[in-house]
Formats: sequence, structure tokens, C-alpha cells
Amino acid sequence: INTHHHIYSAFARGMDNKEEAAENFNEILERLWWKLDKKLTLQDTKYSAYATYIDCIKNGVTTVFDHHASPMSITNSLFTIGEVAKELGIRTSLCYEVSDRDGLSIANEGINENVNFIKYANKDESDMIKGLFGLHASFTLSNDTLEKCAKEMQGLNSGFHVHVAEGISDLHHSIKHNGKRIVERLFDYKILGEKSLAVHCVHINNREMDILKATNTNVVNNPESNMGNAVGCAPVLEMLNKGINIGMG
Repeated sequence: INTHHHIYSAFARGMDNKEEAAENFNEILERLWWKLDKKLTLQDTKYSAYATYIDCIKNGVTTVFDHHASPMSITNSLFTIGEVAKELGIRTSLCYEVSDRDGLSIANEGINENVNFIKYANKDESDMIKGLFGLHASFTLSNDTLEKCAKEMQGLNSGFHVHVAEGISDLHHSIKHNGKRIVERLFDYKILGEKSLAVHCVHINNREMDILKATNTNVVNNPESNMGNAVGCAPVLEMLNKGINIGMG
């Protein structure tokens, strides 16, 4: 079970994006991922899903939790991925990463895609497809957007899927602009809970771990991604000792 994945990145493998080497995590996002995701069409998303799911099946992965981004082609993106999963017979949980980085209208479109897909998946009786409410990360989400997402989640019987303190810059941004650490901020907006995934959690402290435990929030550890982006190592042993549920992504 892969509890955090990015299908949209499938065709970046081996790609030369002609940029200077990034010196930090934010530059990796700006020079690679945030350029790539803006280029994706629904057809690109469809074939990214085929490539990813087939690789997963070949390697014994039966279930994939995906965190999607295609800001210029959001509507129906989760449904497109879901159709590929259904065709190939792999179990999947899908969400769209809401972010303010491309403006209010795109953020709202991402919110709508999450809501529509969750409602659709909740009616599916196959137990092969589910929906979560995707959020990018604290540093790309305003208070207004977080509040709106929490409001839209009411009554949906689902959870959130969000990057948490992946890079140290995310933590610094939260302290500077919100006066609190990331897990504390997400807790205040009712983002945490037993159906939510807090992904990475590299730069969290003991108080934040206690909040994750108290809310029964699931944490996802991504060691290969953390190594590739040089963001650090999550305090996995400390979280396990506290009884926090941890998955692998």
C-alpha cells in the first residue's frame, strides 16, 4: 500500500528541464514541479496514470493514495485517473492538491474537484476507489482557503491529504505568518483526524506529535522523496513510540 504518490510526475523521470541545479526545496518546486504540473492536460494525466499504476502493479502494490496537481486542467482530473484505476483493477484513493499559488479561481476549482469526486466515490460500492480532500501545504494555503476547505468538508465523511512540514521553509513560513507551527495551524482548522493523512512530517516537534496522536491522524513517511529533495529525515521512531499510525509513501 503506497500511502502517498504523485501520478502527475510520471513523465518527469529522466527529464532535463534546462534549469540550474536547485539549491533548496523551494527551488525544486519552482523550477521543476510547479512548471511541470501547469503543462498537464487531461490526456497527459490519463497516460501518467497508466504508466504509474502499471509500474505499481508490476511491483506488487495493490493500493495507491495519490495526491494530484494539474492547475491548468483540474476539472475531471480525478475522474480521469479513477477510470484508469478501474480499468487496470487497482485500488486507489484520489485527491486534488488545493493551493493558492495560482490564484483564487484555480484554488476554488481544486476545491470543487475534491468535493465532486468524494461524493462520487462515496457512492461507489466496489471498495476499490475513495476520495480524500487534497491540500498542498501550509505555506501555499491562506487562512481563508483553509477555512473554506474545512467548511466544504463538512458532511463528506472523508479526510484531508496534505504535505506537512516537508521542507524547513514550510515551518519558518508558518511561524512567521501565523505565529504557530504547522501541525498546530492545521489542528486549528480541523484538518487533522482519523481519516486524514499528514505527509512527510519531517520538521515537527514533540508537541506536534502529541497533537497527531490525540487526533488519531495518520502520518506518511517518504524516505526516498526526502532523500531526493534533501529535506531531512522524519522522526519516525519517536512517532512510533507514541503510537502514531505511520504509512509508507
